[in-house]
Amino acid sequence: MDLMQIASEMPPRSVMVARDWVFQVIRTAIVRGVLPGGMPLKQDEISAALKVSHIPVREAFRQLEAQGLVRIFPNRGAVVTQLNRRELENVIDTRIMLEVGVFRSAIPHLTEDDLRRAQDILAEFDKESNPLKYDHLNLQFHFALYSPCRNEVALGMIDQLHANSDRYMRPYYPKDEESNRIFKSVAEHQALIDASRVKDAELACAMLRTHLESTKNMLLASPLVIDN
Repeated sequence: MDLMQIASEMPPRSVMVARDWVFQVIRTAIVRGVLPGGMPLKQDEISAALKVSHIPVREAFRQLEAQGLVRIFPNRGAVVTQLNRRELENVIDTRIMLEVGVFRSAIPHLTEDDLRRAQDILAEFDKESNPLKYDHLNLQFHFALYSPCRNEVALGMIDQLHANSDRYMRPYYPKDEESNRIFKSVAEHQALIDASRVKDAELACAMLRTHLESTKNMLLASPLVIDN
């Protein structure tokens, strides 16, 4: 369980509440598949690995349970959840409704600074060669376009839904340059920026929906998804 490698990528523990720091480390480990669905989470092991007491680990488990990533069983402890096909489909359909809705609301308020930030993230995404960082950069890109909607509740829900669905993308991580290019869909992301810049909400939202529907089909075919 290489949690310290993930922890090294997080903001310093000194600048975060211990519970939130532990939560971010475990959440990232779940999304990346370091802690796969169905895996029991041992407080002792995680406390030792992250060099923290049991208290922030226990509190982080509760946060993860609230996000649907962990289930806590009485007298059995915490287990990483594993979605079945119907549950994952519901998660992605909800994502699509929310993401298209907040994007539509955000487009009239997008500034050149917002678009420049999205462009910079897309350039970083295009250059990144580590597939384990793709999910984070992809979400950062979309949030750069969504954030001007000024709906923190919806954005929080989208972040939570991504964590529940992105972990099923791992089998599709590219293994060569050509599949890497196709997987990243940089041209599709660029088209979202271009449509946003001219405030064409109908075109931008239609492209986003198509992009997300394609992602849905890929995720539902993931071998990590259980059938029952």
